[in-house]
Amino acid sequence: MTPAELRETEFPILKHTTWLNAAASSPTPRSAYLAMEGFLRETMEKGDTRYPAWARMKDQTRERFARFINAKPTEIAFTQSTSFGFHVIAQALKQHGVEEVLTLDAEFPSTTLPLLYDGLRLRAVKQRADGTWHLDDLEAALTKTTGAIAVSAVQYASGFRVDLEKVSALCRSRGLVFVVNAAQGLGHVPIDVQKLGADFVAGTSHKWLAAGYGTGSLFIAQKWLERTRLPFGGWLSVKPEEQFLPWVHAARSHEDERAFTATGTKFRAEASALEAGAGAWVGLYALDAALALHEAVGVENTLRHNIALQLKLRAQLRALGFTPTTPDDPETLSGICVIPVKGPPIDTVRALLREANIATTARGGGLRISTHVFNDESDLDTLVSALKRLGVEPHVA
Repeated sequence: MTPAELRETEFPILKHTTWLNAAASSPTPRSAYLAMEGFLRETMEKGDTRYPAWARMKDQTRERFARFINAKPTEIAFTQSTSFGFHVIAQALKQHGVEEVLTLDAEFPSTTLPLLYDGLRLRAVKQRADGTWHLDDLEAALTKTTGAIAVSAVQYASGFRVDLEKVSALCRSRGLVFVVNAAQGLGHVPIDVQKLGADFVAGTSHKWLAAGYGTGSLFIAQKWLERTRLPFGGWLSVKPEEQFLPWVHAARSHEDERAFTATGTKFRAEASALEAGAGAWVGLYALDAALALHEAVGVENTLRHNIALQLKLRAQLRALGFTPTTPDDPETLSGICVIPVKGPPIDTVRALLREANIATTARGGGLRISTHVFNDESDLDTLVSALKRLGVEPHVA
């Protein structure tokens, strides 16, 4: 499927709205909507009589997502958000003696706040004046107590695309745990956990995956599953044949004919053990359908498409006097561009654009413009024309 075909068949919103806001959220594609609608209609008409089919769909989605990032299905957990995943990661790091994590100073809070809340010490590498970070900056900031590096695949407030392979090589050379926040990467840039040697990858589905709100993902490398006690679980965290045998792994004592005392249990050494109860079925149906679209297009093609659009967009913006906060380097470009504005105030600019049916947002001290696989050059022209018409002035440093 080509980007043009995807735009025409899957995103009816684009007939009346210029959506340049995938870094915040993407519109729901038609196939994902139909998958959700079909599930809800089924529950209305048949109740949960097709529960076994739902469970098979969940397994199918897990397998599809695992292929998408080159992981094993047993290494994938479906969560509610990126932040949720980072809390799990924090607990795993602490179990294995990690005290300090190196990160970037402009990371999205779903990376930093869970780690801080769970008691880890963060060392933050400052952004350079041109909006970038270099591997040398990370290496120079390491201390004797650094045990892990946690970075986003793409920086939300600038669009800077981190060279994950270089960060991975640094982690391997220093024996550090490698953690990736893929919220701004999944469906946008290729994420290959085997190639990266990643230990943990957390993400969400409502941004570049275009699978709606409420479903997150967490990759935990098998070597960590085998030696880490997951922080919680439930009746679906055990083997299927043990789901109604809660005492099978418990140590029993003080037993008589009326009662006994039980302590301890054992969960499966699979990431899905974190899915303690029944699935969030609506979101999983949407995710499965959205992943099928990404497979049809190819995430490498999506990245190439976005880089081409971004280079054209940045040229148009520079011609108007705007200066993006990161360089026009194809090696570090993503589908995100941020431009500081002098006036009107940034929230006013965003509101005026919204009134003109152009969706953007304010991040990183400027107007954040996100292009995705469903955008084309006509969207860029619409935005640039609106900026001129509304009298938006560039900020000049």
